[in-house]
Amino acid sequence: MVADTLLSSEFELKGRVGPVNGKYHALKVQILDPSTAIAFAGDVEPSFDLIKNLHTELRENPSMNVPERLFQTYLRVIERAENEQAPDCEFLVLQLTLEGRKLTHVTRERMLRSERAYIGDPEEYKRMKELQRPYLPPKTQHVQQPDGSFHIVPLVASKGEIEFAEISNALETLCHQRRSKSVGAICGSVTRVVDAKISGELEYLQSVEASVSPEEEHSGFSFLASNTEIRGVGIYFRSGKMGYLFVVGDSEPCRRENANTFGLFVAMAKEKYGLNLTGGSWTD
Repeated sequence: MVADTLLSSEFELKGRVGPVNGKYHALKVQILDPSTAIAFAGDVEPSFDLIKNLHTELRENPSMNVPERLFQTYLRVIERAENEQAPDCEFLVLQLTLEGRKLTHVTRERMLRSERAYIGDPEEYKRMKELQRPYLPPKTQHVQQPDGSFHIVPLVASKGEIEFAEISNALETLCHQRRSKSVGAICGSVTRVVDAKISGELEYLQSVEASVSPEEEHSGFSFLASNTEIRGVGIYFRSGKMGYLFVVGDSEPCRRENANTFGLFVAMAKEKYGLNLTGGSWTD
């Protein structure tokens, strides 16, 4: 799964000022447990409530039929709306099962098994596809070890991995253009969720960007991931001495936190939110 983070103006009509330059961003793909992730589009607050409740229920009943439960609870929310405008949401449920990956598209009308699917703004999806370019993977990759060091190992990319990279890069390019009111990401850092080779579980991918010229001095950012216990992601800005946190099941879409160093940001995320953030840093 790959997603942007920008929430459209609908979420800001209630007079709330977002923490990211006045805008709101959110984790649009939430990994509920090692084998279940849910992406949402449409009305934000009802989507957040449904996913948050499902996250709690799944902890109590890990064998629950997640797509069916999401569909039924969504229908009840619509029924309770009565004369009020019923929420309009869409979801993609990705599950790792004994039979392989399972993707289900959930709307107010139906549940539909899919091999490939998208949710959200169809015009922006069309623009993203126009930006998609062939991807030639590198011959080697850096694999982070438990002690934080990296080993260089050969990289053999499958057809699916190449397609995933092409889509991810196209969405990142679309976000960098900053022409859309419905699609965007902080520094273009889109959210990527994969079936990780080592753990065999669904995980958020990490990334890091350092300054590339003397004029930038100590700049750059690190996109960090918490893939155990409480899940979520964080983005720390080296020169800004601050970052943003996105926590699965949180009532707030995005939290801004100050921290003088990368290490303090990671420690604060653990202490306040229970996140075990890992990811690349810089050598000063």
